[in-house]
Amino acid sequence: MHVLIPALGLAAAALSMSTTSAMAAVPFINATCPGRIEVHADEGGPIYVGGREATLKRFNDNYYEARSGGVTISLTNRPDGTPDVSYTGKGRANGVCQIKAAPDDGMSRSGDARPEPRGRRSAGVSMGALPDQCRREATEEFDVRSSDVTTNMAFRSGERIVVQGNFRDGGRTTFFNCWFEGDGNFISVN
Repeated sequence: MHVLIPALGLAAAALSMSTTSAMAAVPFINATCPGRIEVHADEGGPIYVGGREATLKRFNDNYYEARSGGVTISLTNRPDGTPDVSYTGKGRANGVCQIKAAPDDGMSRSGDARPEPRGRRSAGVSMGALPDQCRREATEEFDVRSSDVTTNMAFRSGERIVVQGNFRDGGRTTFFNCWFEGDGNFISVN
């Protein structure tokens, strides 16, 4: 009996480690799929579809599927380390998702000639009000009408908050992210 208890503890530890390592290959991503399906994955998981945590299935270290509300998100890690995201929805809807930049790609302003808009603060603003704040920032940044800008729900990404949005620019759609500090202060739009 003394042998069985350590063996069970070892098996539980091994199972725990395999679950953790299985999730480790999920990269941080923000993506928008056709049909305005928003996808967010924290590094290591979980994956959120439309703001809801999806059921994640790992096929191997390079391929995952996340299911939520009749939508399946396929996440592939390419050999060069870049992610590829596609979706399948109801009625055989499917397509390739547009991946947005990770926070480190858009947060640095050192090489940007535009000053960081620190004068516009939104501290104390509720999560529900951040999409409107993002719409105002995008309107100014991209010189478009507010009625042409679509923003999605705010969600936390690590210690920051992000709101994703888009607008039609001629024959194409431009996607952007608004980044806020954890307390709601506006940081940047890119």
